[in-house]
Amino acid sequence: MASVALAIREMELLVQDESFEELSVVCAKLPATRKLSTNLKREVRATLRSGIQNLSQANVGDALQILFYLGDLATIAQASVNDVIQEVERKCSAAIAEEKLVRSGSSGSNGLDTSNGPSASIIQKSDVWKALQDVFDVIRVHAMQVWNLQRVLLKMVDPASSKKYLDLVLEPDEPSLFATFWEVTCAIVRELFASTLGYSTSVKSVLIAEYPRMREQATRVLNELFVSTKQSAGTEFLADSATENKVDTKDGSVKRELVPIAGSPAERTQLLDSMAPLYDAFIDRAYRRMSNPIQLMFPQSSNFHASPPGRSDMQTLSRTIFSELEHAGQDLVLLDGTLQQVRKAVNLFCSNVKRIMHQGKAAAATMSSFGRTPAQAHNVGLMNVLSLLDDAVEEVMNRIETAAAPNGTQTGTSTHMSSAADPVATGVMSSKEAKELCTKNLSPCREMIGDLKYALLGFYLQALAVLLESIFAKMHDESFGDQSATARVATSGGAPRSSGGGRSSQGTSGSKYMQEFSNAFTIILEEHLRRLPIAVFATKCLADFVERLISVFIRHASLLRPLTENGKLRLANDMAQLELRLEHIVPLRNIGAAYEELRAFRHMIFLDNSEILRDTTIDKIRPSNVWHHLTSRAPPELQLPHQMKHWTASKYIEWLDTRAAIGQSSSPSTTPPPSSGKSSALSLSWKELPLGYPCLKDRRLSLQAEKQAWKEMTKCLDAYSLRVSASANAELSPIYDLLQESSAILLAGYEVMISR
Repeated sequence: MASVALAIREMELLVQDESFEELSVVCAKLPATRKLSTNLKREVRATLRSGIQNLSQANVGDALQILFYLGDLATIAQASVNDVIQEVERKCSAAIAEEKLVRSGSSGSNGLDTSNGPSASIIQKSDVWKALQDVFDVIRVHAMQVWNLQRVLLKMVDPASSKKYLDLVLEPDEPSLFATFWEVTCAIVRELFASTLGYSTSVKSVLIAEYPRMREQATRVLNELFVSTKQSAGTEFLADSATENKVDTKDGSVKRELVPIAGSPAERTQLLDSMAPLYDAFIDRAYRRMSNPIQLMFPQSSNFHASPPGRSDMQTLSRTIFSELEHAGQDLVLLDGTLQQVRKAVNLFCSNVKRIMHQGKAAAATMSSFGRTPAQAHNVGLMNVLSLLDDAVEEVMNRIETAAAPNGTQTGTSTHMSSAADPVATGVMSSKEAKELCTKNLSPCREMIGDLKYALLGFYLQALAVLLESIFAKMHDESFGDQSATARVATSGGAPRSSGGGRSSQGTSGSKYMQEFSNAFTIILEEHLRRLPIAVFATKCLADFVERLISVFIRHASLLRPLTENGKLRLANDMAQLELRLEHIVPLRNIGAAYEELRAFRHMIFLDNSEILRDTTIDKIRPSNVWHHLTSRAPPELQLPHQMKHWTASKYIEWLDTRAAIGQSSSPSTTPPPSSGKSSALSLSWKELPLGYPCLKDRRLSLQAEKQAWKEMTKCLDAYSLRVSASANAELSPIYDLLQESSAILLAGYEVMISR
């Protein structure tokens, strides 16, 4: 047949000459010859089609050789690929046609009732899945057909030009036949899946629900195609399909190589991306399912202020999130998409919490009885649900990382795939990939929840701290110098009972302000602090709360003036009472520097002037507190900084702990929330600064504040020196020289201490 084809081709070339064609003997034979040519082409094309369908290299090779001799190789080869593409479109369209997926009959346990009229229709999940399998089977079978055709074209060579048949079919800059088939087929499949979104709701819901299995099936088909074509291609042809056309640097010609199907991530992604319409619908459905419980928890109504969700509401939300993650399985793309929706759901939840939480004066307001206000109870309820949500997100992270851990090495040990195809081929999530997904999607969720929890609790505890600190400030209304005044205070108010049940002696009776503090603290402990969530963030905030109370107490105590021996005993007793109360919140040994400073300060007040700078514990006390206490031992002419500024002790302390480090000379308003979005030393988040005192958290700011405090002390010392100089009989107090000497010593020691 090849010789006949060659003869026909030669005759067709001869009759192209008009003078030859007009010869009578030629004219008589032309109709029969052309009829023979037409019949031969029809027969060869049928043989080629049969060979393509049967994957017969021999039949395909014979047909291609005859077509080469007939001069129709390029036309019919490309037409054959187009025929295969049309066949794919026809079969896939028929497989997932809506009318095929819906069948009449009675409702069954495996079906979904979609009846809209008198006749009931059942959507059988098994039928839908079989139809989807048929689609991928069509893709697999016809991909092998086109690849086999391309393989034969690469093997066959024109003896005259030494060119491969494939080079005769394609232009140098044209993509391979298989690349064209694959691109067009994936585009067709994408359009078909997009059209299914217009099906009836029940059909569409089943298709969307089957999407994870579809990805598994598509991956399975890709793996099968890769394995079968890799063996056929041979190891010498295992090149990436993206580089299957290589330019020969010697003559500039294109050297085409045979590569396995799905040998590159790009080819694999093409097929998986063809299901993108269903992916989008699947991910959107996941978000809607997760957001529905949230919308029920926070109804959008202006008629009432929504109450915090309950524990059962949070359990429903958690179960929904876990269910959607189970649907995603370990598919990296699906899991990534689902986790993004979890992040959106968490963002929606937090936005609703911000909408209904009490802020500003409503949240900071306190009752005269120290009881909990409705606004505070509301915000505590929100803290509880935020803690439950954080626990759910943490559980999601644990489940993902636990599921990936046993399979962490499988991706790297898969030997039947090329390295380029491994990540998609195995379908297994490694531990590293799991951690990356969690870091990308879930860590921001926990940070978002954490910031909101710290904001709620931080502002709440600030209000309580201000309340208790206002009681500390009342120590300046009592006398710690006159023994008779001390006795009057002791007899008028009575000393508070210690936790041990004993009472102090007359000389060490508790102060009136401490009794008031103890009474208020008992109520605050029961009504406020013990109703907070048992969570890490609450423990951290409470530790900061105690640290701030201790710090402010020491500040006030250092400013007490005058302070006699009896006053020192009473102040030491007050410190012991403070320790006993605060121990009910957190173990004071966990507080660290603030508690050490309290103990060191109690020790310091009993030291002689000459012993203070030589004491081994002096570096644990902030230098400003040492300077203030030394000043309280000096004559009244040496004023304390707040006296010189005509400020109250509370105003001076607040300035010292919040604004001194950045050089602001005025006192801020009471309990300001930390600033945000501003480039200043105080632009810290609630999580970094839950109690609003930056100098307690930032060592650099703390040191800067102490240096600023010394500048204020210097002004006091200079003013005192001028007063003494102006008086003929007055002499400088030894405290003056001691303070001048202490500046460098205390600042250097404090800097070393905070740098440890």
